[in-house]
Amino acid sequence: MVETKLLYNPDFAIHPGETLKDELEFLKLTQVELAQRTGLSEKHISQIINGADPITSDTAVKLELALGIPATFWSNLQKNYELNLARIASEKRIAGEINEAKKFACYNELVKLDCVEKIRDWKTKTANLLKFFGVNSFSYIKNTESIAFRQTSGKFDERSLAAWLRCGEVSAAKIETAEFNEKNLKELIPKIRKLTLLPDGFGKTLQELCASVGIAVVYTPYFKNTKVNGSARWIGKRAVIQLNTKGAFSDIFWFTFFHELGHIILHGVKEEFIDYQGKAKDEKEREADNFATEILIPSADYKKLLENRPLNRLKIVNFANSIGVSTGIVVGRLAHDDEASWKRIAHLRDRLLIEK
Repeated sequence: MVETKLLYNPDFAIHPGETLKDELEFLKLTQVELAQRTGLSEKHISQIINGADPITSDTAVKLELALGIPATFWSNLQKNYELNLARIASEKRIAGEINEAKKFACYNELVKLDCVEKIRDWKTKTANLLKFFGVNSFSYIKNTESIAFRQTSGKFDERSLAAWLRCGEVSAAKIETAEFNEKNLKELIPKIRKLTLLPDGFGKTLQELCASVGIAVVYTPYFKNTKVNGSARWIGKRAVIQLNTKGAFSDIFWFTFFHELGHIILHGVKEEFIDYQGKAKDEKEREADNFATEILIPSADYKKLLENRPLNRLKIVNFANSIGVSTGIVVGRLAHDDEASWKRIAHLRDRLLIEK
């Protein structure tokens, strides 16, 4: 992590004209005499000394010849002065953002991910958050409703969700991918589907397979009150799928992955989606759902399973083996469709160790 501590800086900036004034007094030179030596007007020298005009590179060279003090000295004075002015202005802007920063309840979650520094001072916290988001004001953070993500039930914390999505963006930037290739991606789907049989050790493989066809897959721990399972979006010319690792039940994880993959394949590079309880799903959300459903458990196979009632553990396990997916995915589908009671089949639902 790059630290973002605010070093001590004075809340004022000294114009290089002050130094020029002191130097003239030391050398017992008047402004008129300096004008005669440099060819600068008396008015211009007066404006520099009074802080109204800067010391330009041309002026710095002339002062070097007239006073014997290197031009770089004067240029650095001017540069440091302007930098201090900018820093003071930035400090004021940061101070004005503190109240908004305090609304980011996810700060400690970002600390755990080593995205920001653990500290109590809110001025520094605010600077840390701004740097994390890569903005000068929180008002520049993109409205999270314009980004494609699949969400669970209830209201969500938009600021925490924005931070969660930013974590995905930062992580994706570290992944090298090939140029996006839809044809190769479709051909790769059966190989990706086989990963559903692995309870662990598949996370890196999934990333590598997707990277080979232009998709960056990233895993981000759940942020409280975000209600999000995953997101699909385009950053630049490549696709990014971000998946929540909370709980990591196989049925939820893999359905979410293929749902987001469906958006990428079906809906192009500029589409944006949002799905949450209480809002009717539009056609494209339903298309992404159907895409994931058919990839994991084809309708024809599912129909045969339901015809083989009454269902029991052995039938479910044998069916999962026959179509080449984990038992947990079948269990999750049956429970979702109210075709079986959670109480009877929940023990067959498996958790994943994604990044192990």
